[in-house]
Amino acid sequence: MIVAVAALAGVLITFNLGLWQLSRAQEKLSLQASIEAQALQVTLTTKDLQQDPSLWQSIHRPVQLQGQWLPDSTVYLDNRSHLGQPGFWVMTPLRWAPGQVVWVQRGWVQRDRVDALKAPVIETPSGMVTVNGRVAATLSHMVELAPPDPANQSRPRIQANLDPAQMQALVTDNVSGIMVQTGEASEGLRRDWPVVALSADKNKGYAFQWFALCALIAGLYLWFQWIQPLTYAKQKH
Repeated sequence: MIVAVAALAGVLITFNLGLWQLSRAQEKLSLQASIEAQALQVTLTTKDLQQDPSLWQSIHRPVQLQGQWLPDSTVYLDNRSHLGQPGFWVMTPLRWAPGQVVWVQRGWVQRDRVDALKAPVIETPSGMVTVNGRVAATLSHMVELAPPDPANQSRPRIQANLDPAQMQALVTDNVSGIMVQTGEASEGLRRDWPVVALSADKNKGYAFQWFALCALIAGLYLWFQWIQPLTYAKQKH
């Protein structure tokens, strides 16, 4: 009886774990399909976003804005490697409409080989500029020992993270959203961003392992508790 209960529990647990991994795989496939669908949408413009601010939630959708950089608020996000090299993401707010700014992940620049705390020199055009990119989600949070002290913050700012509250505190306009600038390298910045691709292969592999273990438990139980005893009994008779 104990063996039967243990076998049944093992089969149920491993089978459900396999189903869970398949559901995770399907979630990733659905999310990837959503990302690809957004990328194929018509490019958002200043007029579109003024008429419907909720479009700033259309993550990965193409966007083209005209506006003016606010270079004094530029932030260098540290510990952002690119192709194995240490460097920074350069974040600068763009005033794209009266009283409205969007924080732009403008590109990546390599860290100074001698002074890690020295901000590399980049170009920031003055006047009206046209910026092409895609709508982005909130920036991921990097591990840091302590948040930067605003009173001792250098210019330009070098820090590990930039959350929505800090974005708003660094400008006088309302922060509409975040975008990633795309296109060729320019202004001392690289923009060959990694392609966003979610693979479900690992989850499918885990699901196969769980189902295989489920089948093994069931097979061993049937063999040792039913097939082998019956075979032995027939041989005796």
